[in-house]
Amino acid sequence: MTDGARSSASVSFAGTVFWITSIWWISRVTYAGWLGLAFYCSLYIAVFALAAGLWLRRFGHERLGANIGFMFFAACAWAGLELMRSTFATGFAWNPLGVSQYKNVAILQGAAWGGVYVVSALIVWVNAGLALTIMRYIKRGGLWGRRPHIELMLAFLILALAFFGGARRARAQKPGSVTLRVALIQTGIPQDDKWDTNTITAIYQRLNDLTSTALRTGPLDLIVWPETALPDDVRYSEASYNVVYNLATNGVPILVGTMDTQWPEDGMAVYFNSSFLFDSEGIVQGTYNKRHLVPFGEYVPLRRVLPFLTAMTPIEESFSAGDTSTVFRLDNGAAFSVLICFEDTIAGLARDSVRGGARLLINQTNDAWFDPSSASRQHMAQCVLRVIETGVPAVRVANTGVSCYINQRGLVESELSDGSASAAFPGFKTVEIRLPSDDFQPTFYVRHGEVIPASAGVFALLVSLLLFRAKPRE
Repeated sequence: MTDGARSSASVSFAGTVFWITSIWWISRVTYAGWLGLAFYCSLYIAVFALAAGLWLRRFGHERLGANIGFMFFAACAWAGLELMRSTFATGFAWNPLGVSQYKNVAILQGAAWGGVYVVSALIVWVNAGLALTIMRYIKRGGLWGRRPHIELMLAFLILALAFFGGARRARAQKPGSVTLRVALIQTGIPQDDKWDTNTITAIYQRLNDLTSTALRTGPLDLIVWPETALPDDVRYSEASYNVVYNLATNGVPILVGTMDTQWPEDGMAVYFNSSFLFDSEGIVQGTYNKRHLVPFGEYVPLRRVLPFLTAMTPIEESFSAGDTSTVFRLDNGAAFSVLICFEDTIAGLARDSVRGGARLLINQTNDAWFDPSSASRQHMAQCVLRVIETGVPAVRVANTGVSCYINQRGLVESELSDGSASAAFPGFKTVEIRLPSDDFQPTFYVRHGEVIPASAGVFALLVSLLLFRAKPRE
């Protein structure tokens, strides 16, 4: 087996192990879905390994120019494949490599140009330089110490430029004068209890107690409840509406996560996972229907053609997808949009919202499906990238999960905690959010989308096709 083939096999195996272990929490809903999705995602890493192997088969790893070319090629190939995984079919944008840096605010700033894929490409660039240096050391032994390691130095040079440039950009992010005081209500309802008719009264009571306590903390501009906080459809449930009305009429609008039902002319009910903004008079001022639904979690693909697929999911009825983003506006002019559940992992949805005028993103979610697990922390990390990409702050409010405020620079500034490592607890937190300044300019990514990673992917594909036809290096 050649060095390139061995490297490809090793990377492919590592990719399989990574996905099986990093999304193990899906097994709490479906074992078949967990294993199937893990192996599907590992295919992208296998393709990357194949492309890298083609390059090494053709050029080896002894020549400086070819090695620098490999570093650039590998970074482009990875970015293109991550973009494809995030968008192909329904897309699965979970855990791109760049999210591993979600606490490194300086490095993350590159996402403002080409999304998280640019950060992922930078990581691959550096690691490719490191890998080539190690490979040459293994082959040359003692001679390795008597030559300059240009590949490694160049890798760290670009990393340093990205770090200091990102730090400078982060410092330059100046919030405006508009401040919102928002209460985050984390209900902490176990998933088995959310749709149990015996717990409806307890859910109403918890919403009332947490929200009433938050109202007593001082003036508020908005109260946010998590995804499907109510146990039924608020539009057609008198009990649910009364709970919202009695709380909203205390003078503070409430953003409510709820199911919604619509009845078209054919008489067949259509269900949505929705968010309603109730004003201080208890009137609905705006509605958003979730656009990106989770296969087998919110709908069953090809259900009518392949009815046996319903056995792979616990859901009884499929939701329908909304068709547009909604920009909600408060009385003080503050504009925000909602991303429900895993929608904050879909970069294009956040981009659409900011292009439409939103200057704050609010993620309402329910991670109780996967308690206890690492899913909640992984989910929150994705949202940090949406902030960097769009240049606007974000608030996350979970039933169980990580409820927090992420400021305009991408720093998790305020997080609800009960003092333990658990994310499954009830509570509330008030946060002060600084909105972008009046002269806010959308980022390059908001204006142009994935033009950089898409171009990188096309370049890598063309090079791979040429390498496939080329003869191996003698």
